[in-house]
Amino acid sequence: MTSTTRSSTTHSTPELAELPARTVLAIDGQGAPGSPAFAAAIAALYAALGADAPLEGTWWSGDDPLRLDLDLDRPDGWRWTLSLPVTRPGPVARAGDGGVRIEERPSERVARLVHHGPYEDEGPSLEALRGFVGESGLELAGPHTETYLTDPRTTAPADLRTELRVPVREAG
Repeated sequence: MTSTTRSSTTHSTPELAELPARTVLAIDGQGAPGSPAFAAAIAALYAALGADAPLEGTWWSGDDPLRLDLDLDRPDGWRWTLSLPVTRPGPVARAGDGGVRIEERPSERVARLVHHGPYEDEGPSLEALRGFVGESGLELAGPHTETYLTDPRTTAPADLRTELRVPVREAG
């Protein structure tokens, strides 16, 4: 992916990709990313996995069955599913504790890009991604997912890297 700049936000050029089927540990919740419930969900996932892995978050607002809406101005109303990939064979230590479940995700076609910078500045990158989907003759097939490529505990906000992706399908 190459980089492009829109306004003050930097992101890579959007592209289409095929994600393989995969197994994840997942947990659902609601509220802003800084909330105690969010922190507890992250802790439960990592405790169940027993290893370090890149965290993913799928985000939406409201009751739309496709979960396409995300009101960036109202994070307290966000709904989310956090997940970690299960990359090693064998049982997961504590799946089922604290709402953690094992989930089989099917392969899917996605549009994706890498957002460079603070999470709160993702709006223009999400707009660019959605624009790319429309320009490609496709339509959104579900909510956007973020994979956190850098650790916010040790990385300056301006240096954060987050893969943003949306499932897509043929328009019509």
